Amino acid sequence: MGENLSTQENFVSFDDQIKETEIEKKLSIPAKRLMEKLEPIPSKIESLKFRWFWELIQNASDFNSEVDIELELQENTLIFRHNGQPFKIVDVENLITPDSDKDDEDIDKDYIGRFGSGFISTHALSSVITVEGLVKDKYRDKVHYKFKFDLDRTNYNSKRLLIDSIQESEDQFKKDYEESNYIPGSFDTIFSYDLTQGLSTINPKEIAKAGIDYAIKVLPLVFTFLPKLKSVKIIQNGIPDKHFYQKTRNDETGWCHIGLNTNTVPKEDIKVKYAKEIDTIVAREVKNNLVTEYSDEIAVLFLYLPLIGSERFPFPISVNSGTFKPETERNAISLSDVSTENKTNLLNGVKAFKKLLQNLADEKIGNLYHLVQLKSDRIKALPNGSDWFQKNIEKEIKLVLDEVAFVYCNGKPISYAKLKLPFIPENKTESRDLEFYDVVSALIIDEVPSRAEYLNWLKNVDFTIFKSVPFRLEAAVKMVASSQNLVHLAEYINKEVEETVEWLANFIKYVKNNDNGLLTKYKIIPCQSEEGVFVNRDAEIFTDNGVDVDLIEVYNKMKNQDYRFKLLNKTVNQEVPNLLPEAKFKTWKTISKEIDEIFRLRLDANSKLTKDEIDGLTLLVKWLKSKGFPNWTELPIYFPTFNISYTSFFLESFDDEEKIKAITIRDSGKQDTLVKLAESEVTAEELNTVVESISDIKQIVNIIDSGANLEQLTELSKLFPNKIPSQIMDFAREEGEKKRDFDTKSKIGSDVEKLFKTAFEKNHLGFIVDKVDLEAVDFVYAGGGSYDFRITNPETRQSFYIEMKSVKNGNTDAVKLAISQLERAVNPKYKEHYCIALIERTKDIKDMDEAYVLSNLRFIQNPGTFLESVYEDHKKVIESTSKARAAKLLMLNADFRCSIDYEFLKSKGKSINELELAVVSSLMN
Repeated sequence: MGENLSTQENFVSFDDQIKETEIEKKLSIPAKRLMEKLEPIPSKIESLKFRWFWELIQNASDFNSEVDIELELQENTLIFRHNGQPFKIVDVENLITPDSDKDDEDIDKDYIGRFGSGFISTHALSSVITVEGLVKDKYRDKVHYKFKFDLDRTNYNSKRLLIDSIQESEDQFKKDYEESNYIPGSFDTIFSYDLTQGLSTINPKEIAKAGIDYAIKVLPLVFTFLPKLKSVKIIQNGIPDKHFYQKTRNDETGWCHIGLNTNTVPKEDIKVKYAKEIDTIVAREVKNNLVTEYSDEIAVLFLYLPLIGSERFPFPISVNSGTFKPETERNAISLSDVSTENKTNLLNGVKAFKKLLQNLADEKIGNLYHLVQLKSDRIKALPNGSDWFQKNIEKEIKLVLDEVAFVYCNGKPISYAKLKLPFIPENKTESRDLEFYDVVSALIIDEVPSRAEYLNWLKNVDFTIFKSVPFRLEAAVKMVASSQNLVHLAEYINKEVEETVEWLANFIKYVKNNDNGLLTKYKIIPCQSEEGVFVNRDAEIFTDNGVDVDLIEVYNKMKNQDYRFKLLNKTVNQEVPNLLPEAKFKTWKTISKEIDEIFRLRLDANSKLTKDEIDGLTLLVKWLKSKGFPNWTELPIYFPTFNISYTSFFLESFDDEEKIKAITIRDSGKQDTLVKLAESEVTAEELNTVVESISDIKQIVNIIDSGANLEQLTELSKLFPNKIPSQIMDFAREEGEKKRDFDTKSKIGSDVEKLFKTAFEKNHLGFIVDKVDLEAVDFVYAGGGSYDFRITNPETRQSFYIEMKSVKNGNTDAVKLAISQLERAVNPKYKEHYCIALIERTKDIKDMDEAYVLSNLRFIQNPGTFLESVYEDHKKVIESTSKARAAKLLMLNADFRCSIDYEFLKSKGKSINELELAVVSSLMN
């Protein structure tokens, strides 16, 4: 019995027990509600760290036609102030005992849950909030009271202690108020958060900083969507103050200008472009006449203020409606069958989006690719209404983008219905995307954005939704194939034919490296015909490996068709190595056999040559002479049928009288002389002269073999019927010898150049590619003209040029440059990117290999520095011959060369490794 008796010090009177029970009963439900709202805060902190600011804004904007906000972040305190209307008593009670008076008739109906769960979530900043403000007398409009109390939720997981805390706040409010004057516009309402008192493991200072940073990003849109918000001033310890304020707003133009002061100093206005359909508004910030990028961290849906959690909602632009019905957590909207109001708002949002897009395009605002972020993965991820969104919103947005001309291509706006974006589906990198753009953009120049904007469009367009927009390699190949030839392609891409050939060669190289089969499937490979007709790789097309142009004319005449249709365009042949199989090549020797096949068919059929074939025969004989056919004993190798029957074929072209004279020559034992005579259109009179001088045929043949012109020979035979003077014969032999020597040297030089190309590609080109940071460079063997080799950076088009000079073993002769080579060497455009590569050959060319070339080659960089005086001398000579005057210097057959002392040139030579570094330096400029 004694243990049931209370001691005096813990005795509670019965009256006090009744009061205590009344309080517990009254506050039990609010305490329970508080626990339910406070306990999840630590687990939801990732969203709440951005939401607390907007909950305070929401509370401040309720009941006010306009409001100004101040937010001050001190070392350990965050203070939120506003100048809205004073509290009502019910507002204060709802702060202290949330949800306790939901059915109170004094609660206004024009807001939802003011100081309810939203305000409770601001405890993410602190467990202790100090509230200060004015409260209006319930019955006397002009009477107000100043109050101050704490909301301490430190023991948020104890119902008993929360009841005590609620009661403590009630007591503070009831005891500490005093009458005070209300001055409209004063910042009387203040919420102070103690940042040293965080719930659980939350770091309040980090939460405060994150919320402020987010607010600064989103405030321009909030000012646009919430006109009653007049200003927001943000003060942070150690950071310049930012003061945002509504400046101008024009619903007709759709521009909202937000002023910004930093430490009271005015900055450039923040501009937001918006459009409205009924009560739905879409908007996007514009800076420097460019649409800004919308961060993935910012909400897409707004109910005046951002619905935190809607960052991945699949609408392409931020959309606001005052009649959105958000989910309970205010982080999304439902699109279920009963959510008709939300669906209507989104459909209105599409209409507003169309207006906005058209206005931005009309005003030539740039970077509109930021407004097309309609993503299928986000649509599919909608928790409800995914099918509805796809069938309605996605469909309508696609129609908008197909109708509005807003993508600038080659200076003119087009819609998605015409837009083409070069697209490679695999191994995507920015460099590979740009490479493909560079390859195909000429084909679609009026339908593709600029290179500077291309990657951004590529990034923002979802090709699973906009299926007509991607422009793939096969589509490009089809487009080229539809041109059918180089002439039509040049017209289509608006380039000169020569420039078009270069472009097509690069295009074919890309196709070969990325989808080789398309070269067989489509006809895009140009032949050497006049129009450059396109064929596919399986056609009767061959690599031109030295086919003689004069021999082509022989074939063309005899077959009455163009042999150039069989030959691969020379530029493409040079620029695209190994385009055709190794077996598919033609030389003058292979075409010789094809020509000889014509004779074989005639011989087998025992038929005469046609008129075209006889004309071709005449051209053939001329070619044999001009070619300086090395040895008539080789004729059976290349023209076996023609060799055994050429006399008979020739006789078919003569009339009866001419045949008798031709047979006389044939019977002299010099059938080959007949061939040589036939290369000229010999008249009967001329043939008679030769027949009468039959004793001199041997000397005549010698002269012909030395390269003399037969027409000159005819004239000589008239002047010297008995004997050709010996000096004339000597001259002819000398000229023939010069020609053979030139041909021999040309072949040796070509062989050395090809040996260098192979060695350099194997041992040095890879290092250059790595150093220039490219996937490849263009290494072209020109084999003549102003340079022999060109190495090009395909991204910058910067080139390095190499002119190769190979000299005989033990050489002492001067090295010669053609005028075209001299001009390139001194040209300021190429001067720093041009060199002479010098190599002294072995005694026997057969002993040279790649290792010898690399170890013995010397390169002379920037030869223009010591060649400029020579170039000036050449200019003076040329100028002196071109002055318009009655008498002037005339040059006949002048062939200028630049001569460089060999020892001087060799003294300036550097190694192959230094050449490699020079190329790298050049290509990186």
